[in-house]
Amino acid sequence: MSGKKWQTVALFALATLCLVAAIVLFVVSGHGDGYKKVLGVICGVLLLILSVLFLLYWWLSRDTDPNFFLYNRRTKKNMPLDELTPRIVNDRMTYFLAQIAPSPDLLWSGDVLERKNNFGHQYVYRPLVAYKMLYDMGDKEPDSPYWEHLENASPDVIRIICNTLERVGEKQIVRAFLMIYEAEPVPGPQMKDFLRGNVAYFSGKMYSYVKKHIEYFY
Repeated sequence: MSGKKWQTVALFALATLCLVAAIVLFVVSGHGDGYKKVLGVICGVLLLILSVLFLLYWWLSRDTDPNFFLYNRRTKKNMPLDELTPRIVNDRMTYFLAQIAPSPDLLWSGDVLERKNNFGHQYVYRPLVAYKMLYDMGDKEPDSPYWEHLENASPDVIRIICNTLERVGEKQIVRAFLMIYEAEPVPGPQMKDFLRGNVAYFSGKMYSYVKKHIEYFY
């Protein structure tokens, strides 16, 4: 569970406990007399106020934390989830890759993917990075020098990409990628056709992954 969800659960639990305690105090104090009755009512009112304050805090803070994919810098607010588009997700992932790896060389040949602190809570960004790397490769023209990054990629990078995608259910596409990769260590027509033909697929998978896990990107 993300920190945002934990906060929501905790606030509702505290508000409920205060409300229940207030009701119990009102009932008990109704059968009392003198100062005990007055004290019970006062404590009950204070607990009711506290319960309302917990709920008010949740209401005011429910969407003030910037979400990596939803935050609009112009309005300084998070957009509704139904306004999120694959293009926005792709643009945000372009920015994310630039933050963890200033150059494609570092991404494909360095140890960027091995640094676990690059990928957020429970490594939630790692599948997105794997999809995005394959998307960016497939988005290039067949004669683009960008394909050299795949040719020069370290075995560890290829392993991490494949393992990461397998963990999110992409066994079939990983199997196909590895078959072609082993047959064409230097990206040739098969690899280029395969990645270029799956650009829309990679984009759609990034989009659906972000929507499914949107609470983890606060």
